[in-house]
Amino acid sequence: MIEFIQSHGLEYAGIATALLGIFCSIKQHKIAWIWNFIASFIYGILFYQVGLYSDMELQGVFMAMAIYGFVQWNKTEQLLEVSQSSGVNLIIGTGGSVLFGVISGYLHHEISNVSLPFLDATLTGFSIWGTYLAAKKKIENWLVWIFVDILYIGVYIYKGMNGTALLYAVFLLLAFRGFYAWRKKLS
Repeated sequence: MIEFIQSHGLEYAGIATALLGIFCSIKQHKIAWIWNFIASFIYGILFYQVGLYSDMELQGVFMAMAIYGFVQWNKTEQLLEVSQSSGVNLIIGTGGSVLFGVISGYLHHEISNVSLPFLDATLTGFSIWGTYLAAKKKIENWLVWIFVDILYIGVYIYKGMNGTALLYAVFLLLAFRGFYAWRKKLS
């Protein structure tokens, strides 16, 4: 049992902090961004250890976005309300995420010996976009997370990160919950 905890302790610390971040996001509490920062730091280490370099790099972006989101949600002169993105912004976000995946996946494939370079990079692109949408309190962020979480569950099972796969299954359920909670807040 002690060996199991020692070998998986960091993963479970990441799971706990990530869950705290999502719960606080659903409730629109600013502290969500602090928990997200901590979880991203932990998962950056974990993804490096299993060779998911796009995911590792994504954690650095998530840490920067956590700072951005915390600042956005703390602006007193203009408190953000839940809103919808325009169709044009959705097309640009989707296209940009796929383009990011193709370019980053190609570079990772050519430069290093990484696992699942194109899938990992594409999910990274969508995750960056989803985080941006969350920082702007756009309801579509939850739809992006539903899509991403479904695919990440398979990736993490394939990589033997079963605790993280389970976390993403919980994220999937929480993304549905977040979508419905935020939909009630739409003006």
